[in-house]
Amino acid sequence: MSEALDLQKTSEYILSQDATRDYTDEEIIELEATVEKLVSQFTWPKVYETWVEYLHTKCKTDAEVVNFAQNYFDYARGRHIPDPVHFIAYLHYRVNTLENEDAMQIFDSLAISVLENAGLLDMMQTPLYTAERDPRIQAEIAVIKSQEE
Repeated sequence: MSEALDLQKTSEYILSQDATRDYTDEEIIELEATVEKLVSQFTWPKVYETWVEYLHTKCKTDAEVVNFAQNYFDYARGRHIPDPVHFIAYLHYRVNTLENEDAMQIFDSLAISVLENAGLLDMMQTPLYTAERDPRIQAEIAVIKSQEE
């Protein structure tokens, strides 16, 4: 029988990986297997809740938010989430993509994946989609700003 994982510690390990580092194929396979084991042990909704908590409490700098987004993209982009518009808006609220090209690239890639998965975006109908021009995302950013003040 395989050893049980600790949800918090394993999530922090996965999400704190340096997304800019070149990983070996073996390392990538191991990280993906760890994510799958985590989801199998705790269910995706619980893992997602833990990962969002990590984003909100552990990612203090722009670089940490961008790193989180890249790791999320690498390990969970195809999974359904309950709040896709809020999730994407929060990333944009935290990091100004007009001033951070890395953020713009990963946030838009993540937005496309998350919103398509939720049935909220059809790239065939909106091939030039960007979250920066999505009124749903912009409205949610305004809500987050008002709640944070």
